[in-house]
Amino acid sequence: MRLRHALIAPLLACAMAMPALAQDGGALKRSYIRLGREANAVLVEPATPGPNGHIVAINVHPDNLNTFEYFIGRKLGERGYRTIEINFYGKETTFEVFLDPIAAAIRYARKLPGVDKVILVGHSGGGPELTFYQEVAEKGPSACQQANRISKCGGKGLENLPKADAMLVLEANIGAPHRLQGLDPAIVGNKPAPRNPALDAYAAQNGFDPKTGTARYSAAFQQRYEAGLHRRSEAVIAEAKARVAALDAGKGLFRDDEPFVVVGTATSSLGPRLNLQDGSILSETHGTHLNLKADGSRPVEIVKSVRKPGAPALDQRNTMEDTVMDTTVRHYLSFSAITTTPAFAMTRNDIKGVDWSSSANSAAGSVRNITVPTLVMAGSCTIHMIPLEIVFDQSAAADKEFVVVDGGNHEFGPCRPEFGDSQKRAFDYVESWLAKRFPVAG
Repeated sequence: MRLRHALIAPLLACAMAMPALAQDGGALKRSYIRLGREANAVLVEPATPGPNGHIVAINVHPDNLNTFEYFIGRKLGERGYRTIEINFYGKETTFEVFLDPIAAAIRYARKLPGVDKVILVGHSGGGPELTFYQEVAEKGPSACQQANRISKCGGKGLENLPKADAMLVLEANIGAPHRLQGLDPAIVGNKPAPRNPALDAYAAQNGFDPKTGTARYSAAFQQRYEAGLHRRSEAVIAEAKARVAALDAGKGLFRDDEPFVVVGTATSSLGPRLNLQDGSILSETHGTHLNLKADGSRPVEIVKSVRKPGAPALDQRNTMEDTVMDTTVRHYLSFSAITTTPAFAMTRNDIKGVDWSSSANSAAGSVRNITVPTLVMAGSCTIHMIPLEIVFDQSAAADKEFVVVDGGNHEFGPCRPEFGDSQKRAFDYVESWLAKRFPVAG
């Protein structure tokens, strides 16, 4: 889908708040905002404005997710911030379609009384969506038209997008690199069976224990698996690119796009991800970072994952709902495709052999062009900690920080009782980080 900027722009200009939709025990109110033909939002803010109200956060999530009750707005609202939660309900053909609604939300936020700072807060799939926006806002359309980009943006209407003042990447999955890890190299002929036994992560002979759902893979198997994953990923990308080339030449099945089905893959934390089963893979940071512990201490250390390894239920493996991507060729190239090299590998503390900037849907690639203050935060009880450390490493911001919440899950809640109120620790730190950079005037 092309951005219909000329049609949407008049609607963006008249974005307006409607009467409050709901109250959270009297503490928060929500006001409707119209962002255009295919997007709307709610402004979540304290019923009684406080000193932190000079900052507005922008939050969004792909996959047509309804964000109106998203926990980001609630948790920031409890601390006195305002949050604009965006819903995009158009066709997500390419990553570019998200840019206009985010720009409209920022323009709206800048006009709110008393507001002097607008920040982007990307959680889960919203992390790469918002880093992509800020990348294009800071660098212009050339940022998404570089030679190595698998799916280049059209660029029309993307000049002079309003920039945010800070970037918060909170427990995000980092986009196409995350999806890459869920692609099953044991799939043969794009069918669920029979599988290639030499690359089967669920086979006992390769180190998997079906009784516990855990594994201890040998170095030899892991090398075979990663080489197979690289080959299959590149083959799927090549097929999708060939079909797009045929479409562009007027020789495709349709004029605009084509169905594209990929068996043995997952956009969520499913699929045969080696690090789900084998706790030694992507298990600790490669640098020392602040670790927010339940006892109140904040050591700067190599942070080890506290996630208990285990595969998703094996009965999900051959279900269409959980392990088949039913999409289009253009969507796949824009959302899921990322270039790897034969050196692709997942070690104890790193991911190698990935061209991070070859996809728009790659937080690790987008942050290379982002210079505003950046906070990257991960929970140590999820599979995102090491990928998010890579985002921190790749960031071009002079003011950047990577912080881990000990025992935090995907929403920073405690994965086990001994980790205490890990979500409070996370958002207390966010508040202190913002206060240092954007203090209340006067």
